[in-house]
Amino acid sequence: MSTQPSSGPDSADPGEDCPLAGARQTRNVICFAALWCCIYLTAPVSYVGVTQANLLKALDNTDTVANLPHAVYQWMTAFPVLVAWFLPHPRLLKPLIFVALTAKVIATSAVAAVLWWPCPASVVTAVVIAFGAIFGAANGVLVTTLWEVVRRGVATRRRGATLALTFGVGPLLACAGSIIQQMLFSKDPLTGYSFGLEFPVSYFALFAGSVPVMMLSVFLGALFVVPIAPDDVVAPSRMHEITAGLRQFFTYRPLILAAVAYLLVYSGGNAIFDTVSLHTKEVLGGATSDTVGIQNFLRFGFKAIAGALLGWLLAKTHPKATLLTTTGILVFGMVWALNTSGNWYLVTAGLLGAGELFGAYFPNYVVSASAKSEVRSNVAYLSLLGALVGFASYLFGTISDHYGRIATFYTATSLLLAATILIVFGLPARPSPRPETANAA
Repeated sequence: MSTQPSSGPDSADPGEDCPLAGARQTRNVICFAALWCCIYLTAPVSYVGVTQANLLKALDNTDTVANLPHAVYQWMTAFPVLVAWFLPHPRLLKPLIFVALTAKVIATSAVAAVLWWPCPASVVTAVVIAFGAIFGAANGVLVTTLWEVVRRGVATRRRGATLALTFGVGPLLACAGSIIQQMLFSKDPLTGYSFGLEFPVSYFALFAGSVPVMMLSVFLGALFVVPIAPDDVVAPSRMHEITAGLRQFFTYRPLILAAVAYLLVYSGGNAIFDTVSLHTKEVLGGATSDTVGIQNFLRFGFKAIAGALLGWLLAKTHPKATLLTTTGILVFGMVWALNTSGNWYLVTAGLLGAGELFGAYFPNYVVSASAKSEVRSNVAYLSLLGALVGFASYLFGTISDHYGRIATFYTATSLLLAATILIVFGLPARPSPRPETANAA
């Protein structure tokens, strides 16, 4: 059985906050890390933004249109709120993971298909934007369900090691995927090798090659062990539960302030990534070969180092320290972008990639401040606010088209500085569930 009751021979010591035995917790840790490794290996495709923006730009679209895949991706991350509201039972976690991962396989296959067949640029553009929408909904559901699996199926004391393993090893595979991407697009500076593929065949190979790895992730998602507590019963009045859930999220200071800070960091540190990437050719010169693969290599190489260090930092300190560290790295990344030129500009991708791990540690902060029964809905509400980042992506594209890309860099930096102030003065170092809901966990 992959769904376990919370008592019986497999139960752990009473002092643990997870009912599973250590071996089953380890299985969940390995599955969680391995699934994320699949996501990272396909990062040039799975991380909607840079690759899609450069693809649409190669089809002679404006910066505004090139930013649309990332924008609609963010808008669709509101979808998991509906899922958490109307499909709340933990028995549905694994089916939801299966559906989300399967949708990603189908969307990626569709992009590969329109790139292989001689479709008009307008059709390719529409399918790539739809790809962003599907990935936004699917990833939103996937992330919220995975965090609930970790909250239920892994003891809190093991969470730092789990995140260090996942976000330390995973980005190394993203580096490998980025090297392959660079060899598909042009000569890779590390290997000196190129597959010699022309546009759009190079993009077809990238998307088509990602499909088998995504199919493997579907298999891994079926291996989780999800403990079900005896009191995990869905209330007959869903509207009452939804209203209560919204109230506990938006009236509990650590949760709502963390969500606002997350929105600011996401807008300033992630939504800007596409514009930073598009600006590379202007910095290096229009005749420079495509450097998207190099940017992704630096992005995930820096992330691998940061992932291991941040996991250690979480284990040794407290959740707030990881929020300050990731946000600080993003601020430094934007300052770097504004003050460097030539090949040194490419380091911006690495710095933003390292800081991008805020996307793991803000949800961890929210999870720490949530009762087990509220984890998925609270992470979904976090995603709902994150959907507003789609407007930031679109806004950055519009600012770039009208005032230049440097203006967007200053805008992003201002948002990050505001987030830093909010984290420093507004968030407790060690959040815990609201006292009246803690016993329900």
